[in-house]
Amino acid sequence: MNSNELIRVRVHGAETTVTFSPDDINRTDTARQISSDFGDWIEGTQYDDCPLDSVVLDFREIDRIGSAGLNGLIGINSKARSHGVRLILSNVQESVLDVFALTRLERMFEFRTRDRGIVTFG
Repeated sequence: MNSNELIRVRVHGAETTVTFSPDDINRTDTARQISSDFGDWIEGTQYDDCPLDSVVLDFREIDRIGSAGLNGLIGINSKARSHGVRLILSNVQESVLDVFALTRLERMFEFRTRDRGIVTFG
């Protein structure tokens, strides 16, 4: 797969949403590439006339996440923060939330839930 296809960006009004496939985020080589592509994309947007304030990562298709995926997300979060971009994880399934809780990484991320809006832990 071409690295340009690993992340999909959709802009709807003021909200920018990024998605990726469950298989890609859970494989070491592609998780690293997703993190790298995301960093390149974020850096490029910050020089536009209207730089990003926040990005939503849509987890609708992600029903499991392993260490490769978690490492990729840590890299994505680091790159977003270094450019002043707020990262929000949306539509995170319960099985994936459990992994965040077990690894105590839930404190590193913001989550958007249907019933409570944006939630941070810790």
